[in-house]
Amino acid sequence: MTVTILPVQTQSQRREFVRVARRINADKPLWVPNLESESLKEITPAKNPFYEHATAQLFLASHNGQAVGRIAAIENPRHNEHWKDRVGFFGHYECIDDLEVSQALYSTAEQWLRERNLTSMRGPTNPAMNTSAGFLSGGFEYTPTIPMPYTPAYYLHQAEAYGLRPAMELLVYGFKFEEHSQAEKDNTWERVQRMSNFVQKRANVRVRTVQMDAISEELEHVRSICNISLKDNWGYIPMTPAELEAARDELQGIVDPALFLFAEIDGQPEAVFIACPDYNELLKKMDGRLFPTGWWTYLRQRRHIKKHVIYVYAATPKAYAVGAGAVLYENFFGECLRRGIAHLETGYILDSNTKMRNSIEKFGAEIWKRYQLFEKDFKV
Repeated sequence: MTVTILPVQTQSQRREFVRVARRINADKPLWVPNLESESLKEITPAKNPFYEHATAQLFLASHNGQAVGRIAAIENPRHNEHWKDRVGFFGHYECIDDLEVSQALYSTAEQWLRERNLTSMRGPTNPAMNTSAGFLSGGFEYTPTIPMPYTPAYYLHQAEAYGLRPAMELLVYGFKFEEHSQAEKDNTWERVQRMSNFVQKRANVRVRTVQMDAISEELEHVRSICNISLKDNWGYIPMTPAELEAARDELQGIVDPALFLFAEIDGQPEAVFIACPDYNELLKKMDGRLFPTGWWTYLRQRRHIKKHVIYVYAATPKAYAVGAGAVLYENFFGECLRRGIAHLETGYILDSNTKMRNSIEKFGAEIWKRYQLFEKDFKV
């Protein structure tokens, strides 16, 4: 197969970059298309605050004039400043089931990164770890939740065939309330309440919901908690003020204030839980399109989504020390049960984050999905 790799330079090429994902994944029943406008915004530097401190080059692979794959090569100086390394990244990877095409894409991304004196290539990050990352490696029977990808198993083989090696596994936990008997729910709820009561006897822990009329200040609390609690997590990069502002604009449209909770110790926010409806339920029905009828599906069904996603769960060392998470869990799970939420799914949790994993597993959550990040060291 004759493969041509072209750098994306125009808006029409960006649209082709977005649309090739649909052509490659159209035959996969569990794949969910994103809104084209959102995908374009994500890869347009002027519209994504990530690119205030990072640079990327998008590439399209074509055969006989038909796009057959894509990749982004990404340089993230803030990552390298934080971790004191010279790692480059790849992301937004899509490819037909053809090793020649995949090898050409990876080789082109590697060359771009090498030209910037970066020493390895890690990914996929789309474009960063805190948004969407990894190739699906377990849980292919589940529909993905926003913003996680659904990628075919052959992507794993393509990565390894190029010389990329597993670097870190990301886990996604799930809990199906509807599959538990009332007795099981009562037992879990009693356990949560017992732990919460024990904590509240030892420490001045109070849980409150977000104040949406002061969302900027509230998100500053989120940023502070995350930057303290996650700073040593593999691959984490502290949020910038611009990224915080973008998060504010996004959350105001989708967040349920009753599921945006802080745990305060002596009046100071030390832990946070943010859960939102999984809008992939609707995007699947809308086929990723607002028009001609997608907008009506969204307006009619958005309040009836039964699966929710925990976008953020973070706790400072002080919160862990007193067990504030138990009080947060009591309030959070209580609200889920009151609302009749059927499924609950976490965001990414590092396989190596045993503290977080143990905390979640205590309440009956199970691993539903696994995502694999790969890396290739250029020095080897």
